[in-house]
Amino acid sequence: MPKKISLTFLTALLFCSVPVGTFAWIPNVGVSLEAGTTGVGFGVESRLNSMFRVRMGYDRMPRFEFPMQFTIEVGNDGEPGYDEDGKSRFDRMSAYLEEMTGFEIDQQIDMVGEPNFHNFRLLADIYPFVNKKWFFTAGFYAGPAVIGHAHNTTEDMTTLISVSMYNNIYDKIYDIEYNEDSQLDGVFLGIELPPYVNRRILDAGRMGMRVGERKDGTTYILEPDKDNMVKAEMKVNGFRPFLGAGYDGLISRHNDRLRFTAYGGMMFWGGTPKVYTHDGTEIVHGLDNVIGQVGRYVDMVKPFKVFPVINLSISYTFSRILR
Repeated sequence: MPKKISLTFLTALLFCSVPVGTFAWIPNVGVSLEAGTTGVGFGVESRLNSMFRVRMGYDRMPRFEFPMQFTIEVGNDGEPGYDEDGKSRFDRMSAYLEEMTGFEIDQQIDMVGEPNFHNFRLLADIYPFVNKKWFFTAGFYAGPAVIGHAHNTTEDMTTLISVSMYNNIYDKIYDIEYNEDSQLDGVFLGIELPPYVNRRILDAGRMGMRVGERKDGTTYILEPDKDNMVKAEMKVNGFRPFLGAGYDGLISRHNDRLRFTAYGGMMFWGGTPKVYTHDGTEIVHGLDNVIGQVGRYVDMVKPFKVFPVINLSISYTFSRILR
């Protein structure tokens, strides 16, 4: 894909830098700038005759960030587990961990999402009407299958490291308690926990972020990966056919080399996008009742089985438009 993009860009530069007469053997070669729902980009085009035009180019969605949050919980029953003092399981377990490590755990994990949507495009236009302004389009867009990704903020790294440490302690206590052949000694960070603390940790369960419910009814708990991070990515098909229609006209009646094109249609990117967490769980199709801000994003994504394209381009043609 980078080679295709570089070739397209180089071609556009060459078209802009050589004399107009050089294009005499190619009908109606032009260059264009484009903006719309696919991002901003550039392209080259050729009007082969009065009925057909071919366009190719590259678009990229500008970088921007959108926030989301996960809430850390302890246990997998979806209940806070308040005690008689009004403290939840998270409050109690995070206090134990802070006493052991000195790290304070924030219950909210902030994440940042970013688009990764950029495409090479190849489109063919047909002008079936007498005025040669309205056209139908068919072609394709091609780009990375991963069109967006999200990761935790750096400010929450300490919290995620602490969660991983707690789960490691839980695993060791569980092994000591239930594995008769366990070789572990029950010393954590140089501290031997009292039996009652071990029992409370076992009774409380592991730490993680409740995301939603699996199809079998069990709760899906997301835990930090081996790098103590939380990550997700959105995927669609890399090859994306396109069908649409548009209008091609002059910007000024005194200069038929400078034109605008407005077109729209549907990019078929393989149905509803899939969102995978770092442990491989797909949350759009694989989970029900996704909670919180993440759930709202999932609800927004589900209707987009195809991607709507509405773009406007301005082009300069090196020879007169064929009629």
